[in-house]
Amino acid sequence: MAFKILVTSQKGGVGKSTLSANLVAYLSRSLNLPVTLIDWDPHGSSSNWLKQAPPVGAVIQHLALPVDQGGNRPIFEARLQMRRAASECDILVCDLTWSDSLAGELMFEFDMVLVPTSVSEIELAATSGFLSRHRWVFDSAAARRPMLVVCPTRVLNEQLNSDVFTKQRFPVSFMLAPPILEAQSARDLFERGYLMDARDIGGESFREFGEAICAAREIRMAQSQQPRTSPVKLTAKDTSSHRVPLTPSKASVLESIPNSSQYSVLGRYRQRKVAGEAEETSSARSLAQMGIPEFLKRLARGNSAKL
Repeated sequence: MAFKILVTSQKGGVGKSTLSANLVAYLSRSLNLPVTLIDWDPHGSSSNWLKQAPPVGAVIQHLALPVDQGGNRPIFEARLQMRRAASECDILVCDLTWSDSLAGELMFEFDMVLVPTSVSEIELAATSGFLSRHRWVFDSAAARRPMLVVCPTRVLNEQLNSDVFTKQRFPVSFMLAPPILEAQSARDLFERGYLMDARDIGGESFREFGEAICAAREIRMAQSQQPRTSPVKLTAKDTSSHRVPLTPSKASVLESIPNSSQYSVLGRYRQRKVAGEAEETSSARSLAQMGIPEFLKRLARGNSAKL
């Protein structure tokens, strides 16, 4: 049975198509498994990207859903298209701009729902509203709910210390993926290549993001093989700390939402940066004590950064 991933958002311009196309390429190449993309976006941005860029072995489909007809027709058509595609792949990725005419039940067809969002106030508000309206899906105890992963995208350096993914803003259980940093490569590589090959901060952050999604897939697959048990109700303590119901087996891959108000969206990156600056300062101090010329100090710092 294919593992099904939905990449969706109700707001445009959050990097949904970029994430979808590059995730398909990453999964296909990294896992060496048959991967299919269903692009339900009328503009077909993610499917066009994959069709024009160097092939990665994925099957690409640009299909339409009758969202204008409302009722149950869109979800019936989506299920039919997914069933056909899933019979011939191991991983199915669907790119969908969410519409209010779609029934929330559609999300139960997926193992994982990825919701990209930037950390700007206007987009966070839109994402929070979208997730709040569908909280009954992600916190459901009556059905096999999908794993919800919120994906910070197009994050700027000055936003590294943002404490924005809190229970007050997102009153729903979710996992937080490593952020995808803003980089020119995301625009330059459209229909030409993939972020996983970029040698800048955008490429580095996307590779870490891809690793996290692969780890989340392993977690979800392991869960599906476990016998069904009675739903576990959250206690008041659980609710106050907003702990998510899943704990990754791989450290520092997916983040839960801790109780600390000092939590940073890009905590790992900030820690690395601070550690790197401390090491660089220590190295420069040692060089200064040795009386080495300034240009050699800069050279030493540059080599240290590359390592």
